[in-house]
Amino acid sequence: MHAASPSAASPRGTPSRRGKSPRSRSDTPGHMASNAMPSDATLKQPATFTSCLDIHVEGAVPIESRDDSTVTAADVSSAQQATQMKRAPRKSKTDALAALQTRSEPEIPPIPISPALNMSSVKTTAPRNVPPKADPRPFGLEDCPVFCPTAEEFKDPMTYIRSISDVAKDYGMCKVVPPEGWKMPFVTDTEAFRFKTRLMRLNSIEASSRAKVNYLEQLYRFHKQQGNPRVCVPTINHKALDLWLLRKEVKKLGGYEAVTKAKKWADLGRILGYGGIPGLSTQIKNSYTRVILPYEHFQERVRSSSSLSPATPRDPQLKTHMNIQTGSKLSRLSTSAVTDDTTPPSSPLTATSSPLSEPPDESDSRGLNGDGSRTRRSKRMGSQEYMTPVPSTLMPSPDISSPGPHDKSEEKAEPIQEASCEVCHRKNRGEEMLLCDGCDCGFHIFCLDPPLTAIPKGQWFCHTCLFGTGGDFGFDEGEEHSLSSFQARDQAFRKMWFTSHPPPQADKSARDPTVNNFDSVLVSENDVEEEFWRLVQSSHETVEVEYGADVHSTTHGSAMPTLETHPLDSYSKDPWNLNNISIVNDSLLRYIKSDISGMTVPWTYVGMVFSTFCWHNEDHYTYSINFMHWGETKTWYGIPGEDAEKFEAAIKREAPDLFEAQPDLLFQLVTLMNPKRLAEAGVRVYACNQRAGEFVITYPKAYHAGFNHGLNFNEAVNFALPDWLPYGLACVERYREHRKLPVFSHDELLVTITQQSQSIQTAIWLNDSLKEMTEREKDTRQRARALGLSEVLEEEDRQEDQYQCAVCKAFCYLSQITCPCTTKIACIDHVDDLCSCPAGRRVLRLRFSDDALLDTQAKVEERAAIPDNWRAKLHKTLAETARPQLRTLRALLAEGERINHPLPDLATLKKCVYRANEWTEGANSFIIRKQSRKRSRKSRSGRPSTGTNDDDRQDGGLEEVYDLLRQVDNLGFDCPEIGQLRAIADQAEETKSRALKLLKTTDVERNRDAYIQECERLLLHESSLNVHMDELDQVKNLVLREQLIKEVEEKIDDPSTTLDEVRHLLSRARSIRLPDDDKYMRLLVSREHAGTEWEDSAREILGKPCKDISDLEEFAKVDQTVPIDPTVFDRLITARAKAKEYEKQARLYLFPEPGATKPRPQDAMKLVTRVEKDFAIPSVHDLKRTAEFALDLETRCDAVLKNRYQHTDEGDVFDMMHQWRRYAREHLTMFALPNFEKLDGQLKSHYRWLEGLPWYCAQHRQAHGKQILEDVIESTRPEDDLPPSDEYFTCICTTAVRPPPPGTVSDAVQCDHCYARFHGVCAANGGSCPFCDHHHWNGAIHKDRSWHFCYLPTILLSAPEITKNYSEDWRQLEIIVHRVDRLSMVIGQFLAFASQSGNQRPEYIPQVRHYMRKLYKIQFAVSPNPEVSFGLDLAGLHRILAGQPVPVRMKKRRRPRFTFGQDVDKDWQDGTRCICRGRTSYLLNYPKVECELCNKWYHAGCVFFPIDPASAQTTKNRFMCPLCCLRKNRNYPFAEVRVKHVENTERDTYVDTREMLDTFSKDIAYMKLPPPYTNTLFVELIRFTPGQPDNVAINGNTPRSVVSSSARPSTSIGTPVHGPRPAPAHPAPHTPNPGPPAPVTSPYEQAGPVPSVTPGHVTPNHLPPPPPWSGRYNGSHTTPGTPSSRDISAPSPHMSRKRKHREDDAPARHRDHAPAMASPGSVPLSRMLERPETPPPRRRKYAEDGHPVMEHLSPPLPSSSQSPRRPAPSNRVPVLPMPALAPAPPRPQTLSPSLANILSPDPNDVARGSPRHPSLNGVGGSASASYRPSHAHGRNSPPAHVVRKVKLVYRDPSASVSSSS
Repeated sequence: MHAASPSAASPRGTPSRRGKSPRSRSDTPGHMASNAMPSDATLKQPATFTSCLDIHVEGAVPIESRDDSTVTAADVSSAQQATQMKRAPRKSKTDALAALQTRSEPEIPPIPISPALNMSSVKTTAPRNVPPKADPRPFGLEDCPVFCPTAEEFKDPMTYIRSISDVAKDYGMCKVVPPEGWKMPFVTDTEAFRFKTRLMRLNSIEASSRAKVNYLEQLYRFHKQQGNPRVCVPTINHKALDLWLLRKEVKKLGGYEAVTKAKKWADLGRILGYGGIPGLSTQIKNSYTRVILPYEHFQERVRSSSSLSPATPRDPQLKTHMNIQTGSKLSRLSTSAVTDDTTPPSSPLTATSSPLSEPPDESDSRGLNGDGSRTRRSKRMGSQEYMTPVPSTLMPSPDISSPGPHDKSEEKAEPIQEASCEVCHRKNRGEEMLLCDGCDCGFHIFCLDPPLTAIPKGQWFCHTCLFGTGGDFGFDEGEEHSLSSFQARDQAFRKMWFTSHPPPQADKSARDPTVNNFDSVLVSENDVEEEFWRLVQSSHETVEVEYGADVHSTTHGSAMPTLETHPLDSYSKDPWNLNNISIVNDSLLRYIKSDISGMTVPWTYVGMVFSTFCWHNEDHYTYSINFMHWGETKTWYGIPGEDAEKFEAAIKREAPDLFEAQPDLLFQLVTLMNPKRLAEAGVRVYACNQRAGEFVITYPKAYHAGFNHGLNFNEAVNFALPDWLPYGLACVERYREHRKLPVFSHDELLVTITQQSQSIQTAIWLNDSLKEMTEREKDTRQRARALGLSEVLEEEDRQEDQYQCAVCKAFCYLSQITCPCTTKIACIDHVDDLCSCPAGRRVLRLRFSDDALLDTQAKVEERAAIPDNWRAKLHKTLAETARPQLRTLRALLAEGERINHPLPDLATLKKCVYRANEWTEGANSFIIRKQSRKRSRKSRSGRPSTGTNDDDRQDGGLEEVYDLLRQVDNLGFDCPEIGQLRAIADQAEETKSRALKLLKTTDVERNRDAYIQECERLLLHESSLNVHMDELDQVKNLVLREQLIKEVEEKIDDPSTTLDEVRHLLSRARSIRLPDDDKYMRLLVSREHAGTEWEDSAREILGKPCKDISDLEEFAKVDQTVPIDPTVFDRLITARAKAKEYEKQARLYLFPEPGATKPRPQDAMKLVTRVEKDFAIPSVHDLKRTAEFALDLETRCDAVLKNRYQHTDEGDVFDMMHQWRRYAREHLTMFALPNFEKLDGQLKSHYRWLEGLPWYCAQHRQAHGKQILEDVIESTRPEDDLPPSDEYFTCICTTAVRPPPPGTVSDAVQCDHCYARFHGVCAANGGSCPFCDHHHWNGAIHKDRSWHFCYLPTILLSAPEITKNYSEDWRQLEIIVHRVDRLSMVIGQFLAFASQSGNQRPEYIPQVRHYMRKLYKIQFAVSPNPEVSFGLDLAGLHRILAGQPVPVRMKKRRRPRFTFGQDVDKDWQDGTRCICRGRTSYLLNYPKVECELCNKWYHAGCVFFPIDPASAQTTKNRFMCPLCCLRKNRNYPFAEVRVKHVENTERDTYVDTREMLDTFSKDIAYMKLPPPYTNTLFVELIRFTPGQPDNVAINGNTPRSVVSSSARPSTSIGTPVHGPRPAPAHPAPHTPNPGPPAPVTSPYEQAGPVPSVTPGHVTPNHLPPPPPWSGRYNGSHTTPGTPSSRDISAPSPHMSRKRKHREDDAPARHRDHAPAMASPGSVPLSRMLERPETPPPRRRKYAEDGHPVMEHLSPPLPSSSQSPRRPAPSNRVPVLPMPALAPAPPRPQTLSPSLANILSPDPNDVARGSPRHPSLNGVGGSASASYRPSHAHGRNSPPAHVVRKVKLVYRDPSASVSSSS
């Protein structure tokens, strides 16, 4: 890692403020005038000063300096703070200030920036294939190695770094390019991220340049103080003499005296570049004597003066080789360290530097005073706070305990105290006390050396301030930036600089990704590098740039994802993530107990062009890794760790004065040295260009430096591998020598590793370091105990400052020396500096006891020695014998495998033991006898042998035994199996010889039985051997053949011999090679063949999915000579028994026993289904066919009962049901048929109900209601409620009585009372005027239909369900009841209205006659009460009204009509006529929706209709368009609809359609509306047809009256009037028997008894004939099916479902287009009564829509009886001023009021309402206006056959209206 700050704390710690900026100093003493130095200063180039701060950008904020009144302990501890702050500026700075003061700067607006950084404007990836550069790198440096790991190699960073370390560590650093596809995300919030920068002057950083300027300023100040302010630089041959180089070369040659004595001044001239000049040596010597030598004498006097010598002299031989950043990264700042009175003053430039990108100061203060709980090692501070910047060999310093400079604020707050002399420490003789103008320290003029005689005039500086002149490192505070502001400044500065200083443009290509273009100026990486080093070494060109270095990630956040900030990002767990790499398994820093900011926690760096980080190496010599997230190139320079001493020596030679003044200069990270000069000094320097996305790794002790080519963002962290431990120990010793505070305790780290890692690997690389620590600690304790110190053991950790030596700052973790008088501690080397107490009071505090420390070291050493011990044991075993025991080798192998550490010899041992194990396994196959072993049948020669099955293992032969014995001779081990195998070989040879002897014996020589016994004994002996021999196989074959022949003779004729036994015998015969012509062989083959044929046939039958019972019977009989498989035979017998059982069950179902429970068809089908899976049984097939017929019948009966049956056959449905009954009684009596029984009962009820109809004919056994229905339909048309306007309609019929043509005689007659004209035929019926004569209405004149209407509803409701669902007679009665009921209500309302005396006006005569015509046509009496006849009441009213004048007829009231823009549009391309009117092209083919009323298509989006785009135009959603809603006076549910009249242009003025429709307006009504706030549709009104609001006369004319006079009322028919002769008013109907019908049995009940079917009359295979309802069963093998869905799924419209409301059955087209509906009079009755095939049951579109019952049969009711939810059609509004009824609240539609009155229940009634009429028990709907006549006519009681009592209810119309409302 690198830094760029000269702060007291490194940039990783708390950087010190150096004081005021050089541009703002006004109080510095001794300003050097521009002409103070050489008189020929005009010869040099003019000085220029360029600062990036001159480029103003938005978002850059200056950093405020720390308040001078705040003085910390660190400030007090520095004796040179004031000196630093008041030091005179250098000449270069003076020139720069002068240039700044003289030039005029115009106001330039700041560069605007965006809040967040645009990541596309920076380089985030590096080019993979950089083209080779034609020119070599500047200074001829070699590049460090670049590694490009594969994805597999890149997985483990520590392993990969170890693999490349052998190559890379020789370069000090290397570059790693991640594999493609790996890209670490940049997670920093570029808008919120802000950081502080450090300003750096490039030409003040280089070592030799700064040393030269510092020395010249010291010379100038010395001569001015000595009274010679006009001293100038001498010139030789018009060339200024380089005084610094002259002094340097003189010192190299031994000093002034040595050069003079050796006469080398001329040689010095040549070294300085002078030649051929007369008197050169004299001029050089005189210049040195006049200018340099006096200052050297002054320095010598100060050094040799006892009074001015330092109080604590420093070792002049102290080495200066130091770690780069040990002075910059400290983990602690203890209070004791800060307040230590022996601590030397810090560096002049670092005592008061301000924080740079630090955490808040509060945490620092808490850590110092102990009040907070600051974590260990949370920060690293600068070493300068603890170090002596000025060595004793150069300058004396005042006493360490002397106070620092006094602050001005302190001078004001406290009285001025008298200063004391820094030499004699006295305060006397104040008039002779000389105060230094630099540090305000006092000196007596006589105490000085040489002493002064008087107080000098002007400024005077003490020796400390004089020797410290020029200590400026070239750093200052910058500004606070965001990434955007820093980018803007960098881009502007780079463009300004390179356009004003363009490099050579030759050999550059704009296509090169490493080349930048600034206004056509191409700048390569080499150009930037050369320009950087030119500016660093330039003495006249000063450039200031900013660097945002060491930005704490703990405060600002890491730029890489972490588990805390981005837990789901996979890169947060990546091992190359810098937040993880320091704590991965192989990094030793993971054992540090707390985070170290900048070391184990990454820091970030934001660089700009030319910003640099000086030469340094890492804290504790650790590794570092740096990753560039994005940006321009960063150039690195690296020096291998082996050349660190060479580098330090070279830089000390380059600027010795700097290191004499401050030996720890390299700790400051403030010094550069040209790589070329280093290379000339023999130091190996390598370079590297790091680009975006690349890693740079530095190695332990390696120095590195570098600079940036432009804006970039890097992140870095440290890590340590095990090979770092020796480097870390050496670094700690270096810190101790320089009294620099370490970052962490090296000893504590070693102890922690031993506690947390117990592996052998850890012990091996830790052992040496731990041993050194233990020995060192033992020596320390031994020395401490020699002093007689008391001891105390503390086993708990203390705070870190309690382990820090107060003198050398080293960590004393294992033991410390304390004293009760102080809180400080000391190490054994500085025990005397701890305090002044005697040694006996001091205490040796131990962290671990001696035993614990030694035990820990012993355990580690023991673990580390485990691999060596194992290796030694192995070598000892191999050295003792050439053939070690195998068990010993196995034990060593097991022990080695348990060691978790790589052992080189383990692989070889494992291979050897595995080979030995293989051999012993082979040997054991012959040695170990297996109890279940069976000899293989196959010999080694491949011939079949006598054995058992082929799956048994094969024994090895004798040759294999000998082969194993030969192998073991070549293997270097010994085991017992070797001897055992040799013994087995000997036994096998003996057995083989005996077998050969037996085989050679001939048949003549041997006794058969004795021979077999001998063979068996040999085989028995052989079974103990696991060695296979062919000779033994032959012997065994002979024995097996004899055994087989004997067994065949015993079993071949045994009937119990199975097929498997025969096959086994045959197999054995073949295995012993029995000849085919052998009699036993032939017998076995024949028996095996017969048994196999039987088995195949049996298995074939058993394998069939459906086994025939006859086949099973046949195979149950088996030939005894055929060997069979018992398992197959058992399966056949089991299957046969199962089939027989099924057959028995089927016959029981077909022919049940008398009195037995009848099965259900479903049970029979379950049995059939179960049987048919496995068997084919004839009786089961018969059962299946019969059960299918029964199920079919049950299904049909169930469909009939549930009103789902669709009758499609010819003939009446009840006739068909009668056939079902007859068939079931004849053929299906064996099953229980519950549905059929229910249907049978309902059919009986139906015929009984049919006989109760008034028009039922017993003679024909049917009801003749067709003519009655036609008359009722003709007389009850709702559109015919108003009288005809033709004046000739005066007859009782519906034909006008018109005058006859000229010359024709009319048969018309006229009533003498009402003057109504009648046709002759009509007048002949009764002989009197039906309008005036009440005999036509009171029953005096006989009529064929002599019943009263009020009894018909009761008959209607008493019908059984089957009648209601399927009977045409019931449907006729239903139409009659509802139509007559509606007519009764209309007439009753009219009579109630006309019963008021004021309403009895002659203009109502046409209406009265019109109603009487309807009743005359119907014939039967009509009224809600059996004692009342509306015909009689109308006749009485007619007599009253006849003769009175008729009023003028009024116009009908009419609603206004609208014509909108869409009505006049044409259909658009996609068939729509939408709200958009086709004016938006992108809506073409947009999803559409169709209005259900007007059938026009709209775009769903235009009308805000929610629709699924996937369904598009096929949606089934219900929709009414906005225009239909306007016309229907309804709200559009999906949006607000506003109507704009095309003729009205006023804004926010719209047409009020609702008001116009409600008031039947003649004019357009307007309204003002606010701007729309929700979904709103706008519609244009094109035309308007006015409405008719009031009843007005038609053109003012009175219609012609049909009554000429009201005088002479009479009921007789008068003079005939000529006119056409109409048809008779009533056609002759069928006249039923007037008396009660004779008790005749219904045709359904006349069916004769069905004979019972018994099993004895039916053959077993008898099948029932096909049922009468289907012609599909023409043969006995046809399988009947269930009724098709067409038969039962499409019921008639009136029985499609149970309707809660009568209006639910009306189709949509009838609801919304009722006026256009054909009247029943124009439609044939057959067509009206026919049922459609598949009526679509539909729900109502809208809740307010009503559905009149059976509207396909009857038109809607008039307004008086209509549901209040449905508006009456406009052409049916009566012209009579009928009383207006208040609309009732919405409720389910029930029976009409009159029907409700008729059917109001009596308490004794038990009948209940039909499902079609759920509300029979109350009066529903609108009010019923019943007419109560003034005269009552007596009536007989209702007929006896009516089953319901009738309750008469009359209500006053007004009361009804009020109650309904």
